[in-house]
Amino acid sequence: MSKHPHVAAANRYAKDVVAGKIPACRWVRLACQRHLDDLAKSKDRAYPYRFDPDAAEKWCRFIEMMPHTKGRWAAKSEKLKLEPWQAFKTACIFGWLRKSDGFRRFRKALILEPRKNGKSAWAASVGLGMLTIDKEYGAEVYSGATTEKQAWEVFRPARLMAAKTPALQSHYGITVNASNLHILANGSRFEPVIGTPGDGSSPSCAIVDEYHEHDTDALVSTMETGMGARDQALLLIITTAGSNIAGPCYQMVLEARLMLDGVTDDPELFALMYGVDAARGKPGDDDYEPADDWTKPETLRKANPNFGVSVKGDWLEKQQRDAIANARKASAFRTKHLNEWVFAREAYFNVAKWMAAAQPGLKLEDYAGMSCWVGVDLASKIDIAAVTYLRRPAMTL
Repeated sequence: MSKHPHVAAANRYAKDVVAGKIPACRWVRLACQRHLDDLAKSKDRAYPYRFDPDAAEKWCRFIEMMPHTKGRWAAKSEKLKLEPWQAFKTACIFGWLRKSDGFRRFRKALILEPRKNGKSAWAASVGLGMLTIDKEYGAEVYSGATTEKQAWEVFRPARLMAAKTPALQSHYGITVNASNLHILANGSRFEPVIGTPGDGSSPSCAIVDEYHEHDTDALVSTMETGMGARDQALLLIITTAGSNIAGPCYQMVLEARLMLDGVTDDPELFALMYGVDAARGKPGDDDYEPADDWTKPETLRKANPNFGVSVKGDWLEKQQRDAIANARKASAFRTKHLNEWVFAREAYFNVAKWMAAAQPGLKLEDYAGMSCWVGVDLASKIDIAAVTYLRRPAMTL
């Protein structure tokens, strides 16, 4: 039996994604390729990072010691079980170290996952690990968000996990309070934060949930600047996509894409962004790749790595059917379950039905003699000018 089964599963997952055996979007493929490439580079003495399978395995095993807190697994008192893709992100974040001092390489992790893929339970376990096995004296772990409800989405399961694990409390001296976890011996604490932490805070771990809801980067910026005194602090951002492309979350996504594409270099950022692929290139070009069709059932598996595990396939397929039939549900479905950045919260009409009504063989001269309405949008500076012709064909009885 392998000494590092979770690491083996993580590396196998990365290889299968790159080989196309596991369907995944471009950004997940690039993240997996980056890990495999870095493993090869790490054999060079001049490369500044190394992968420590012991460290990665320790964190995976710790997470699997945590109990489920809701649903049928909690009813059976079962522990968390990392799927290969979850082992991959855990192993990458905690297994890559700096050769110079042995501290962790990644100080920031951006994780985009659609809803119901188990990100809150995983993040709660990470928070508990940063409080305990990370061995940071006076650790300050925060679950931050813009609202109290959202801040508790990660802290609540973490508190329940600690409360349901007496051995963890006893070994590390954890006191489970109503609104925080505290280790009296070294002053470490884990608590929810709304907005920004107060002056004097020195986060060793900040978990930011649903970053797409943030209008500014105030919380993230405050967390980052407070981490300066920590040797291996971690800023963990877990979120779905959203509709605010002017917000800080989308800007961070764009920066992560540039990093994964090799355009920019940010060796301390880990990014794993699940979703669907947009079109690349132009139709007719050799390198053209069409966009994924969000109405197809196979697209659900590609965007949801825990399809059939924590997110039920039949339930997700029903949500997809409802979104196809109802334009007002389409945007929410595509952002929350496919991680598409949809630039409007609600649609005016059903685009899928509009496209289905198309008749490609029609020509302009087919409408000769019919009444016509012309809509013109004239550009005054840099906007796009547009002309639309609307004709009503004669009705046949």
